[in-house]
Amino acid sequence: MDTNKNISEIFYKCGFSDSKINSVFAEIAKSRAEENKYNNYFEKNWGSAFLASECFYVIIFRITSTFLKYADSVSENTKKEKANTLTALSQIQNRAAQQYLEILTLIKNGFPDGAFARWRSMYELSVIGSFIMKYGEDVAEQFIEASVSQDRYDWAMASNAFPENKRHVTFGDILKLCDIDFEAWKDDYTAANQTVHASPQGTFGRLGTPDGESSTSQRSTYGIAAPAIQSANTLALISTMLFSILPDEDTVNYMSLATKWLNELNELYCITHDKLFPDDNK
Repeated sequence: MDTNKNISEIFYKCGFSDSKINSVFAEIAKSRAEENKYNNYFEKNWGSAFLASECFYVIIFRITSTFLKYADSVSENTKKEKANTLTALSQIQNRAAQQYLEILTLIKNGFPDGAFARWRSMYELSVIGSFIMKYGEDVAEQFIEASVSQDRYDWAMASNAFPENKRHVTFGDILKLCDIDFEAWKDDYTAANQTVHASPQGTFGRLGTPDGESSTSQRSTYGIAAPAIQSANTLALISTMLFSILPDEDTVNYMSLATKWLNELNELYCITHDKLFPDDNK
């Protein structure tokens, strides 16, 4: 099947002239050439860092598989006491791991703002996971049951941490009560919110735009490190929550190795960024 021919027929149907059709195809060819140029640039300059991120995902995936096999071997009585928490956290960690791969795909293609916006969801998952871990089985059960409703955060009322007459629980309410150190993440979370929403800050001060440069709609070679580092740190945090539900020596030892890898990953991204952008002010 000649796909280009079919597309041309659609152009004709919409009333485009031959010259306009040819100009669109020419622009697409130019865009694909630019994409190849960016891919070569990223592989040359960020290749080792990207590989470190991919390795970290595989390490976490294997630890998770080991942990879940161990969890299956634990007695039913032991698991019964933590069944809802285990189910909730395993799904939260699973979702965070998928988002980590989404973020890696975005930064490998020059879209750091999109990656940082996606990290916002990962961070919020860590907050929800922390809240569930803090308040236990009843909260975890309500979280699970809320998955088939329109309830976003009112499941958290099961914690008995809010006044009985409170109409609705917000994410901010949960954030204040979880055990995540918000101050340590505050600046990045604020920036991620600006990136997600139609804010002037997220519009004029994009992550993929160095200081003093105009924003563009094209791929960016700048701003790669932040979402890569934060997504890896967040995946490690959420995974640690999951693994702590049913502590296992093999999982603890493997996670210790993963933490060392994470430190090397963070340093590698920082070194690469500083090498490529020695005059960076951000």
